[in-house]
Amino acid sequence: MRFILILSITILQAQSTWISDLIISDKKNGVFIKVRSNTPLKPTQVTGWFNESTSWYYMTLHQTNGDTAHLESSKLSYPVTHIECVKAGESLQIGFKMAKPVEQFEFYYANNPPELLASLRFPLSDVLVAMEQERPNTSPFQTQSSIQRPLWVKAVYFIGAGLTGAGFLAGETQKGWEVPIGMGLIAFAYVYENFIVKRIE
Repeated sequence: MRFILILSITILQAQSTWISDLIISDKKNGVFIKVRSNTPLKPTQVTGWFNESTSWYYMTLHQTNGDTAHLESSKLSYPVTHIECVKAGESLQIGFKMAKPVEQFEFYYANNPPELLASLRFPLSDVLVAMEQERPNTSPFQTQSSIQRPLWVKAVYFIGAGLTGAGFLAGETQKGWEVPIGMGLIAFAYVYENFIVKRIE
């Protein structure tokens, strides 16, 4: 009887998948959690859910084992702020404290190397807010006044530059009105934009 019990325990341990590492990487629309193991995990072994009241995302890996202290010390990446691992019978439960809510999640399985990829996605509203905050207010080659420049001022600059260029291309032998008129338009637009408008403001 004792031999049968030892044999049963040995068989169960042999069937158990060892979880070796957790790798977390943040994305704009969510976070990736890569679970490395010694043998491939099957979809029937993996379950997950997000607790909205506590902001914890839980992943239960059935018929698995691992060094909980090592897994809990995995490198964190925002919005994952804390990791907790608990052994429960033949299963390993891993909790991830999230600074952002998880709206959807999917699992992807790989055999070589044996890895599980959990893709956690944020709500679309949070993604849009993050993208808006990252977008610069002004281009590094633009000033605030150039962005708010009225359309007619842009047109005066454009016409002035065109006339000036045409006059210079005509050469010295064909003196015309293009250069003085063009330069005058550019000067007028510059004075209006940099002196008159600022004085009004």
